[in-house]
Amino acid sequence: MHGPIDSLADWRGPDLARRTDWIYRLTADDRAEIGAGLDRCIAGGRPFADMTAADLPLPAFSHRLLHAREALETGCGIFLFQGFPLEGRSVDDLRRLYWGVGRHIGTAVSQSKRGDMLGDVRDIGTDVSSREGRGYTSRAELEFHTDSADVSGLFFLKTARSGGLSRFVSSVAIHNEIARQNPEFLDVLYRPFVWSRQGQERAGEAAWYEQPIYGVEQGHFASRYIRTHILSAQKHHDVPPLTEMQRDALAAIDRLAGDPAFCLDTMLEPGDMVFQNSHTTYHARTEFEDHPEPERKRHLLRLWLSVPNSRPLTEGWSAVYRNREAGAVRGGVPGHSETPAYATE
Repeated sequence: MHGPIDSLADWRGPDLARRTDWIYRLTADDRAEIGAGLDRCIAGGRPFADMTAADLPLPAFSHRLLHAREALETGCGIFLFQGFPLEGRSVDDLRRLYWGVGRHIGTAVSQSKRGDMLGDVRDIGTDVSSREGRGYTSRAELEFHTDSADVSGLFFLKTARSGGLSRFVSSVAIHNEIARQNPEFLDVLYRPFVWSRQGQERAGEAAWYEQPIYGVEQGHFASRYIRTHILSAQKHHDVPPLTEMQRDALAAIDRLAGDPAFCLDTMLEPGDMVFQNSHTTYHARTEFEDHPEPERKRHLLRLWLSVPNSRPLTEGWSAVYRNREAGAVRGGVPGHSETPAYATE
């Protein structure tokens, strides 16, 4: 029998909206230190693949980043920095800044078969319903889901003309509400579902794999949820159809995730940098309408990070995370090329 999870990551959107412990607004001193550190980083010119945290020196602000990393794992599972300096900086400069910040927090892992280590979130006309559709390169609404890494982060450079609202929800809160309302679903959600690899598989690798939605290892809860990948797997002839109980359990997750009593909706602004623990948080995005001018179009940078203070994961996570030990460099989508990419083309 599976019961409620006791965790600080069990929060409700309206309550979190009233709290400030998960938000830090950069001060003038912070911005000055970051600007000076970025100037030194640019002057050093070290290739991204060789950069360490020392290449972006942040003697004081680095402690803020380490605090955020700890809060992601042991607190509410989401942390927002507001007010990173963008003025007078090129996209390449900001790409280097974000990569350097990521190096202070953890180790980046690939986000696609292209080997994107630092991804661009913008509309390039991707059809999210296609076999290899990826939502971060479209303007479509994205349903609540998790990314395939311990921590995912977004750095907002430009916002859309309209729409593009960011949405967050605690997967722990959803789990616990299901335990109260429909405890019979928990047994299903702790058992494997079949997931599609969305065309990201390597040569000789199966196009689908099995993984539960929920798991607990050594007292540590984790949830991974991408409903579109589960439904996409149903297109394979050798995948058994979802049972009625499985469909009802997934519907319960979707219903609670979109409930205003549970989710947090926020319009993030240029200069904002948000990080979330993928094991305790789902996120989504509303559809957006972009500016007609190319230079004004919505543009975010994305990182998937392994962090040294991550939790252990159950055996069911092996297909995606491979190494399940706490603190391991793990997760991501293995690139098919030996050359990593630091921009999504």
